[in-house]
Amino acid sequence: MKYKILKGIREIKKRKPEFLKSSYLKSKIADIFFESWLERYKKSFILQKSSRILIVSMEALGDNVVKTTSIKKISEYYGKENIYIMCRDKWECVFNQLGYNVVGMQKIKNPIKNVRYKIEFFKKLNELHFQKIILLDHLSDGKILKNLISNEKIGISNEENKYMTKEIRMPEDKWYVLDRQSLIVNELLKQSFTKEDLRPDMREMFKERKYSDIISIGIGASSEQKTLPIKNMSEILKMLSERYPNKKIVLLGNGKKQEYYSKQLIENCNCKNIESYIGKISLIETIRVINDSDFFLGYDSGLSNIAFALRKKYVCLFWTDMTVWQHPFDDLKIIKGDGVNPENDGYHGTEILNSIKVEQVEEALKELKL
Repeated sequence: MKYKILKGIREIKKRKPEFLKSSYLKSKIADIFFESWLERYKKSFILQKSSRILIVSMEALGDNVVKTTSIKKISEYYGKENIYIMCRDKWECVFNQLGYNVVGMQKIKNPIKNVRYKIEFFKKLNELHFQKIILLDHLSDGKILKNLISNEKIGISNEENKYMTKEIRMPEDKWYVLDRQSLIVNELLKQSFTKEDLRPDMREMFKERKYSDIISIGIGASSEQKTLPIKNMSEILKMLSERYPNKKIVLLGNGKKQEYYSKQLIENCNCKNIESYIGKISLIETIRVINDSDFFLGYDSGLSNIAFALRKKYVCLFWTDMTVWQHPFDDLKIIKGDGVNPENDGYHGTEILNSIKVEQVEEALKELKL
Protein backbone atom coordinates (compact mmCIF):
# COMPACT_ATOMS: atom_id res chain seq x y z
CA MET A 1 0.00 0.00 0.00
CA LYS A 2 1.57 3.29 -1.10
CA TYR A 3 0.61 6.17 1.19
CA LYS A 4 1.21 8.83 -1.46
CA ILE A 5 -1.32 7.08 -3.73
CA LEU A 6 -3.80 6.93 -0.84
CA LYS A 7 -3.32 10.65 -0.27
CA GLY A 8 -4.12 11.31 -3.93
CA ILE A 9 -7.29 9.21 -3.74
CA ARG A 10 -8.32 11.05 -0.57
CA GLU A 11 -7.90 14.44 -2.30
CA ILE A 12 -9.92 13.31 -5.34
CA LYS A 13 -12.79 12.19 -3.10
CA LYS A 14 -12.79 15.58 -1.38
CA ARG A 15 -13.11 17.41 -4.69
CA LYS A 16 -15.89 15.24 -6.14
CA PRO A 17 -19.17 17.24 -6.05
CA GLU A 18 -21.97 15.75 -3.97
CA PHE A 19 -24.40 15.63 -6.91
CA LEU A 20 -22.03 13.34 -8.84
CA LYS A 21 -22.03 10.73 -6.11
CA SER A 22 -24.25 7.73 -6.90
CA SER A 23 -26.18 7.93 -3.64
CA TYR A 24 -27.06 11.63 -3.97
CA LEU A 25 -30.48 11.25 -5.67
CA LYS A 26 -31.47 8.31 -3.45
CA SER A 27 -30.56 10.33 -0.36
CA LYS A 28 -32.65 13.29 -1.47
CA ILE A 29 -35.70 11.09 -2.14
CA ALA A 30 -35.23 9.32 1.20
CA ASP A 31 -34.98 12.69 3.04
CA ILE A 32 -38.23 13.92 1.47
CA PHE A 33 -40.01 10.69 2.40
CA PHE A 34 -38.77 10.85 6.00
CA GLU A 35 -39.69 14.53 6.43
CA SER A 36 -43.19 13.83 5.12
CA TRP A 37 -43.63 10.94 7.56
CA LEU A 38 -42.23 12.99 10.49
CA GLU A 39 -44.63 15.85 9.88
CA ARG A 40 -47.65 13.51 9.93
CA TYR A 41 -46.31 11.59 12.93
CA LYS A 42 -45.83 14.72 15.05
CA LYS A 43 -49.36 15.93 14.33
CA SER A 44 -50.86 12.66 15.58
CA PHE A 45 -48.51 12.19 18.57
CA ILE A 46 -49.80 12.98 22.07
CA LEU A 47 -47.01 13.50 24.60
CA GLN A 48 -47.73 11.92 27.99
CA LYS A 49 -46.29 12.85 31.37
CA SER A 50 -43.23 10.89 32.47
CA SER A 51 -40.05 11.26 34.52
CA ARG A 52 -37.79 10.03 31.71
CA ILE A 53 -34.84 12.12 30.52
CA LEU A 54 -33.07 11.52 27.20
CA ILE A 55 -29.39 12.43 26.85
CA VAL A 56 -28.40 12.63 23.19
CA SER A 57 -24.70 12.01 22.55
CA MET A 58 -24.10 11.19 18.88
CA GLU A 59 -20.40 12.01 18.71
CA ALA A 60 -17.31 9.81 18.47
CA LEU A 61 -15.95 7.42 21.09
CA GLY A 62 -13.62 9.95 22.73
CA ASP A 63 -16.37 12.56 22.98
CA ASN A 64 -18.61 10.04 24.72
CA VAL A 65 -16.18 8.74 27.32
CA VAL A 66 -15.17 12.22 28.47
CA LYS A 67 -18.85 12.88 29.26
CA THR A 68 -19.15 10.03 31.77
CA THR A 69 -18.86 12.15 34.92
CA SER A 70 -21.21 14.78 33.51
CA ILE A 71 -23.75 12.05 32.75
CA LYS A 72 -23.26 10.62 36.22
CA LYS A 73 -24.01 14.02 37.80
CA ILE A 74 -27.17 14.36 35.70
CA SER A 75 -28.29 10.81 36.55
CA GLU A 76 -27.76 11.42 40.28
CA TYR A 77 -29.98 14.49 40.02
CA TYR A 78 -32.83 12.97 37.99
CA GLY A 79 -32.42 9.32 39.09
CA LYS A 80 -30.37 6.84 37.08
CA GLU A 81 -33.45 4.74 36.36
CA ASN A 82 -34.98 7.72 34.53
CA ILE A 83 -31.97 8.39 32.30
CA TYR A 84 -31.78 7.11 28.72
CA ILE A 85 -28.72 7.67 26.53
CA MET A 86 -28.99 7.87 22.76
CA CYS A 87 -25.69 7.25 20.99
CA ARG A 88 -24.22 5.47 17.97
CA ASP A 89 -24.79 1.74 18.30
CA LYS A 90 -21.05 0.96 18.23
CA TRP A 91 -20.57 2.84 21.54
CA GLU A 92 -23.69 1.35 23.15
CA CYS A 93 -21.66 -1.32 24.97
CA VAL A 94 -19.71 1.31 26.94
CA PHE A 95 -22.79 2.91 28.48
CA ASN A 96 -24.34 -0.54 29.02
CA GLN A 97 -21.25 -1.53 30.99
CA LEU A 98 -21.77 1.58 33.13
CA GLY A 99 -25.35 0.50 33.89
CA TYR A 100 -27.39 2.98 31.85
CA ASN A 101 -30.49 2.56 29.70
CA VAL A 102 -29.04 2.91 26.21
CA VAL A 103 -30.63 3.37 22.79
CA GLY A 104 -28.06 2.79 20.06
CA MET A 105 -28.70 4.21 16.60
CA GLN A 106 -27.29 2.45 13.55
CA LYS A 107 -25.81 4.19 10.53
CA ILE A 108 -27.05 2.41 7.39
CA LYS A 109 -25.38 3.34 4.10
CA ASN A 110 -28.29 2.48 1.80
CA PRO A 111 -30.54 5.60 1.89
CA ILE A 112 -33.80 3.69 1.31
CA LYS A 113 -33.06 1.09 4.00
CA ASN A 114 -31.88 3.87 6.29
CA VAL A 115 -35.12 5.85 6.07
CA ARG A 116 -37.15 2.75 6.92
CA TYR A 117 -34.88 2.13 9.88
CA LYS A 118 -35.12 5.76 11.06
CA ILE A 119 -38.92 5.73 11.01
CA GLU A 120 -39.07 2.65 13.25
CA PHE A 121 -36.24 3.91 15.45
CA PHE A 122 -37.78 7.32 16.20
CA LYS A 123 -41.25 5.82 16.62
CA LYS A 124 -39.99 3.53 19.41
CA LEU A 125 -37.86 6.24 20.98
CA ASN A 126 -40.62 8.87 21.11
CA GLU A 127 -43.03 6.34 22.59
CA LEU A 128 -40.95 6.58 25.78
CA HIS A 129 -42.42 10.10 26.23
CA PHE A 130 -39.41 12.08 27.47
CA GLN A 131 -39.95 14.91 29.94
CA LYS A 132 -36.68 16.55 28.88
CA ILE A 133 -34.13 16.03 26.12
CA ILE A 134 -30.53 17.08 26.71
CA LEU A 135 -28.25 17.40 23.68
CA LEU A 136 -24.85 16.76 25.27
CA ASP A 137 -22.85 16.97 22.06
CA HIS A 138 -19.99 19.43 22.42
CA LEU A 139 -20.82 21.32 19.26
CA SER A 140 -23.85 20.44 17.14
CA ASP A 141 -26.44 22.11 14.95
CA GLY A 142 -29.08 20.29 16.98
CA LYS A 143 -30.87 19.04 13.88
CA ILE A 144 -31.37 15.56 15.33
CA LEU A 145 -33.68 17.12 17.95
CA LYS A 146 -36.18 17.73 15.15
CA ASN A 147 -36.94 14.00 15.17
CA LEU A 148 -37.57 13.88 18.93
CA ILE A 149 -40.69 15.02 20.78
CA SER A 150 -40.53 16.75 24.16
CA ASN A 151 -41.62 20.04 25.71
CA GLU A 152 -38.05 20.82 26.75
CA LYS A 153 -34.97 20.45 24.56
CA ILE A 154 -31.72 21.95 25.79
CA GLY A 155 -28.21 22.10 24.30
CA ILE A 156 -25.15 24.23 23.55
CA SER A 157 -25.47 26.58 20.61
CA ASN A 158 -23.71 29.78 19.59
CA GLU A 159 -26.84 31.20 17.99
CA GLU A 160 -30.61 30.91 18.16
CA ASN A 161 -31.48 27.30 17.45
CA LYS A 162 -34.91 26.39 16.11
CA TYR A 163 -34.58 22.80 17.30
CA MET A 164 -34.05 23.74 20.96
CA THR A 165 -36.39 25.28 23.50
CA LYS A 166 -33.34 26.61 25.35
CA GLU A 167 -29.85 27.32 24.01
CA ILE A 168 -26.80 27.60 26.22
CA ARG A 169 -24.34 30.00 24.67
CA MET A 170 -20.63 29.19 24.69
CA PRO A 171 -18.32 32.08 25.67
CA GLU A 172 -15.15 32.57 23.62
CA ASP A 173 -12.98 31.40 26.53
CA LYS A 174 -14.85 28.08 26.94
CA TRP A 175 -13.25 26.03 24.18
CA TYR A 176 -11.82 23.21 26.29
CA VAL A 177 -14.12 20.21 26.16
CA LEU A 178 -14.80 19.94 29.93
CA ASP A 179 -15.45 23.68 30.14
CA ARG A 180 -18.15 23.20 27.51
CA GLN A 181 -19.69 20.39 29.54
CA SER A 182 -19.73 22.51 32.69
CA LEU A 183 -21.90 25.08 30.89
CA ILE A 184 -24.77 22.69 30.29
CA VAL A 185 -24.43 20.63 33.49
CA ASN A 186 -24.36 23.75 35.66
CA GLU A 187 -27.39 25.17 33.87
CA LEU A 188 -29.34 21.93 34.29
CA LEU A 189 -28.43 21.25 37.90
CA LYS A 190 -28.02 24.86 39.10
CA GLN A 191 -24.50 24.07 40.33
CA SER A 192 -20.99 25.45 39.80
CA PHE A 193 -19.01 22.42 38.66
CA THR A 194 -15.49 23.05 37.33
CA LYS A 195 -13.57 21.03 34.77
CA GLU A 196 -11.85 19.30 37.67
CA ASP A 197 -15.25 18.26 39.08
CA LEU A 198 -16.33 16.88 35.70
CA ARG A 199 -13.15 15.00 34.86
CA PRO A 200 -14.36 11.59 33.61
CA ASP A 201 -13.88 8.48 35.70
CA MET A 202 -14.69 5.05 34.24
CA ARG A 203 -12.72 2.97 36.75
CA GLU A 204 -15.96 1.44 38.05
CA MET A 205 -16.25 -0.60 34.84
CA PHE A 206 -13.86 -3.29 36.07
CA LYS A 207 -13.73 -4.74 39.57
CA GLU A 208 -10.78 -7.09 39.03
CA ARG A 209 -7.51 -6.91 37.10
CA LYS A 210 -7.10 -9.40 34.24
CA TYR A 211 -3.82 -8.30 32.61
CA SER A 212 -0.43 -7.50 34.14
CA ASP A 213 2.96 -6.22 32.99
CA ILE A 214 1.62 -4.60 29.83
CA ILE A 215 1.95 -1.20 28.17
CA SER A 216 -0.94 -0.22 25.90
CA ILE A 217 -0.36 1.72 22.68
CA GLY A 218 -3.18 3.31 20.66
CA ILE A 219 -2.02 3.35 17.05
CA GLY A 220 -5.14 4.76 15.38
CA ALA A 221 -7.18 7.95 15.25
CA SER A 222 -10.13 9.39 13.35
CA SER A 223 -7.81 10.64 10.62
CA GLU A 224 -4.34 9.71 9.34
CA GLN A 225 -3.50 13.38 9.89
CA LYS A 226 -3.41 12.57 13.60
CA THR A 227 -1.05 9.58 13.26
CA LEU A 228 2.71 9.35 12.72
CA PRO A 229 4.47 7.88 9.70
CA ILE A 230 5.56 4.26 10.20
CA LYS A 231 9.23 5.24 10.59
CA ASN A 232 8.55 7.78 13.35
CA MET A 233 6.25 5.54 15.39
CA SER A 234 8.60 2.57 14.98
CA GLU A 235 11.40 4.57 16.59
CA ILE A 236 9.20 5.32 19.60
CA LEU A 237 8.15 1.67 19.91
CA LYS A 238 11.77 0.47 19.72
CA MET A 239 12.68 2.84 22.52
CA LEU A 240 9.81 1.52 24.65
CA SER A 241 10.81 -2.07 23.92
CA GLU A 242 14.37 -1.41 25.09
CA ARG A 243 13.28 0.68 28.08
CA TYR A 244 10.76 -1.93 29.30
CA PRO A 245 12.15 -5.32 28.14
CA ASN A 246 10.04 -7.31 30.61
CA LYS A 247 6.75 -5.69 29.64
CA LYS A 248 4.44 -6.73 26.81
CA ILE A 249 3.76 -3.78 24.51
CA VAL A 250 0.24 -4.16 23.13
CA LEU A 251 -0.95 -2.31 20.00
CA LEU A 252 -4.62 -1.34 20.13
CA GLY A 253 -7.02 -0.02 17.51
CA ASN A 254 -9.77 -1.04 15.14
CA GLY A 255 -10.36 -1.66 11.45
CA LYS A 256 -8.39 -2.86 8.44
CA LYS A 257 -6.30 0.30 8.03
CA GLN A 258 -5.08 0.09 11.61
CA GLU A 259 -4.45 -3.67 11.25
CA TYR A 260 -2.22 -2.92 8.26
CA TYR A 261 -0.51 -0.06 10.09
CA SER A 262 0.20 -2.31 13.09
CA LYS A 263 1.68 -5.06 10.89
CA GLN A 264 4.07 -2.56 9.34
CA LEU A 265 5.08 -1.29 12.78
CA ILE A 266 5.78 -4.82 14.06
CA GLU A 267 7.83 -5.66 10.94
CA ASN A 268 9.83 -2.43 11.23
CA CYS A 269 10.49 -2.82 14.95
CA ASN A 270 11.27 -6.54 14.97
CA CYS A 271 10.88 -6.58 18.77
CA LYS A 272 9.76 -9.76 20.53
CA ASN A 273 7.73 -7.97 23.21
CA ILE A 274 5.46 -6.04 20.81
CA GLU A 275 2.13 -7.62 19.88
CA SER A 276 -1.01 -6.41 18.09
CA TYR A 277 -4.48 -7.03 19.57
CA ILE A 278 -6.22 -5.21 16.71
CA GLY A 279 -9.07 -7.27 15.27
CA LYS A 280 -8.70 -9.82 18.08
CA ILE A 281 -10.62 -8.27 20.98
CA SER A 282 -13.85 -6.29 21.51
CA LEU A 283 -14.12 -2.63 22.45
CA ILE A 284 -14.88 -3.49 26.08
CA GLU A 285 -11.86 -5.80 26.22
CA THR A 286 -9.74 -3.04 24.66
CA ILE A 287 -10.87 -0.71 27.45
CA ARG A 288 -9.98 -3.42 29.99
CA VAL A 289 -6.47 -3.74 28.52
CA ILE A 290 -5.96 0.02 28.88
CA ASN A 291 -7.33 -0.11 32.41
CA ASP A 292 -4.93 -2.89 33.42
CA SER A 293 -1.84 -1.52 31.68
CA ASP A 294 1.05 0.21 33.44
CA PHE A 295 0.51 3.26 31.22
CA PHE A 296 -0.86 4.25 27.81
CA LEU A 297 0.71 6.02 24.84
CA GLY A 298 -1.22 7.12 21.77
CA TYR A 299 -2.46 9.82 19.45
CA ASP A 300 -5.31 12.33 19.87
CA SER A 301 -7.97 9.62 19.67
CA GLY A 302 -10.84 7.81 21.34
CA LEU A 303 -8.42 5.40 23.03
CA SER A 304 -6.40 8.26 24.51
CA ASN A 305 -9.60 9.68 25.94
CA ILE A 306 -10.42 6.26 27.36
CA ALA A 307 -7.04 6.31 29.13
CA PHE A 308 -7.94 9.78 30.39
CA ALA A 309 -11.33 8.54 31.64
CA LEU A 310 -9.69 5.54 33.34
CA ARG A 311 -7.32 7.92 35.15
CA LYS A 312 -4.28 6.19 33.64
CA LYS A 313 -0.97 7.93 33.28
CA TYR A 314 -0.52 8.48 29.57
CA VAL A 315 1.48 10.22 26.88
CA CYS A 316 -0.40 11.76 23.95
CA LEU A 317 1.40 12.50 20.67
CA PHE A 318 -0.46 15.60 19.53
CA TRP A 319 -0.97 16.91 16.00
CA THR A 320 -2.17 20.53 16.41
CA ASP A 321 -2.02 23.63 18.59
CA MET A 322 -5.81 23.60 19.08
CA THR A 323 -6.59 23.30 22.80
CA VAL A 324 -10.11 21.77 22.72
CA TRP A 325 -8.79 18.26 23.47
CA GLN A 326 -5.56 19.08 25.30
CA HIS A 327 -6.42 17.91 28.82
CA PRO A 328 -4.70 20.17 31.41
CA PHE A 329 -3.99 17.61 34.16
CA ASP A 330 -0.73 16.59 35.83
CA ASP A 331 -0.90 12.80 35.39
CA LEU A 332 -0.63 12.97 31.59
CA LYS A 333 1.73 14.51 29.08
CA ILE A 334 0.79 16.03 25.74
CA ILE A 335 3.75 16.16 23.37
CA LYS A 336 4.03 18.36 20.30
CA GLY A 337 6.91 18.90 17.93
CA ASP A 338 8.37 22.27 16.96
CA GLY A 339 7.41 21.86 13.30
CA VAL A 340 11.06 21.97 12.23
CA ASN A 341 12.31 19.28 9.81
CA PRO A 342 9.31 16.95 10.15
CA GLU A 343 9.68 13.36 8.91
CA ASN A 344 6.92 13.01 6.31
CA ASP A 345 5.64 10.14 4.17
CA GLY A 346 3.07 12.22 2.25
CA TYR A 347 0.10 10.70 4.07
CA HIS A 348 0.42 10.59 7.86
CA GLY A 349 0.61 13.40 10.38
CA THR A 350 1.22 17.14 10.41
CA GLU A 351 4.39 19.20 10.75
CA ILE A 352 3.74 19.50 14.50
CA LEU A 353 3.20 15.76 14.99
CA ASN A 354 5.90 14.55 12.60
CA SER A 355 8.60 16.65 14.26
CA ILE A 356 8.17 14.98 17.67
CA LYS A 357 11.47 13.48 18.81
CA VAL A 358 11.95 10.20 20.68
CA GLU A 359 13.78 12.18 23.35
CA GLN A 360 10.59 14.13 24.07
CA VAL A 361 8.74 10.89 24.76
CA GLU A 362 11.54 9.70 27.04
CA GLU A 363 11.42 12.97 28.97
CA ALA A 364 7.64 12.70 29.35
CA LEU A 365 7.98 9.17 30.75
CA LYS A 366 10.58 10.43 33.19
CA GLU A 367 8.32 13.29 34.34
CA LEU A 368 5.45 10.83 34.87
CA LYS A 369 7.85 8.59 36.85
CA LEU A 370 7.31 5.65 34.52
